[in-house]
Amino acid sequence: MKVKFGVMLPVMVPSSPTPRSAYHALQHGYTRLDTAIVRDAALEAERLGYDSVWVSDHFSRTACRERLECWTTMSWLAPLTRRVRIGSMVLCNLYRHPGLLAKMAATLDVLSGGRLEFGIGACWSEDECSDYGIDWPENATRVRMLREAVVAMKRLWTRETATFHGRHYHITDAYLEPKPLQKPHPPIMIGGSGEQLTLRLVARHADRSNFSGTPENVRQKIQILEKHCDEIGRDPTSIEKTSNMAVAIAPTRREYLEDMRERFRADGARGEFEGWLARMEASYIAGTPEECVDQLRAYTELGVSHFIIRFGDIPSLEGLRLFAEEVAPRLT
Repeated sequence: MKVKFGVMLPVMVPSSPTPRSAYHALQHGYTRLDTAIVRDAALEAERLGYDSVWVSDHFSRTACRERLECWTTMSWLAPLTRRVRIGSMVLCNLYRHPGLLAKMAATLDVLSGGRLEFGIGACWSEDECSDYGIDWPENATRVRMLREAVVAMKRLWTRETATFHGRHYHITDAYLEPKPLQKPHPPIMIGGSGEQLTLRLVARHADRSNFSGTPENVRQKIQILEKHCDEIGRDPTSIEKTSNMAVAIAPTRREYLEDMRERFRADGARGEFEGWLARMEASYIAGTPEECVDQLRAYTELGVSHFIIRFGDIPSLEGLRLFAEEVAPRLT
């Protein structure tokens, strides 16, 4: 099984230290958004051989001072890069009508030379939608809207003209040219882990699944996805398993512990350092390169073949480089 690695780009600026990644950003003076850092991270990821770079799709969050818009950023990255694939992790379906989104995706796929990774989800941030005056339906309705959107976009990407009439979206004899370069369409990743609704949608319509959490959590989600695939007669191995995760890596155990102690102090955490560290390591891939390899193998043994990594040392990029040089080759 070929294992691929992608990089989440630093398209946001944290407003305060957090255990995940903001500590290093603030430590290095990353307090105002610097597009040069986003560019440099993408170019360095490409130079180091990462498969893909990814942009999150958010408007505003309490934890962020500033954030770049997803589609505009991906369009900016396309001519700056040559090989690395460009993905959305993941688009909020509520933000854009599927007819417009299909046109945007086809255009970006053409302009990038067929490098678009199309990640989309039903949306999870009610605050962001309410802040911008976007209606916030209940969860089941959002998933149904996502299903309709994916069906409509597939028709627009693959048919001369497309018609779709659902409960939430309508297109009639819609014409979309040029079509995406990738055939039949850019690979679709559907984000989310809802067992009864979202994973059923993944089984029917996605080329990629995306899960986060411990190996035990991922194993459970994969088993449920396989059950949904069996129900509709789809080979579950036809869906690429991806996982997004935070990485805290250092060359030696001593340097790793020193780094984590700095985070512990910056977070103002209560209790003993050892207890805090155990909680952090439950949600990180963490430690030396050798330790990171061992932790990632627990996922590859489940069939995960594409990892999308959020590094916490922006803007130094030291972790991105160390991971590419010392971890990725041992898994690929």
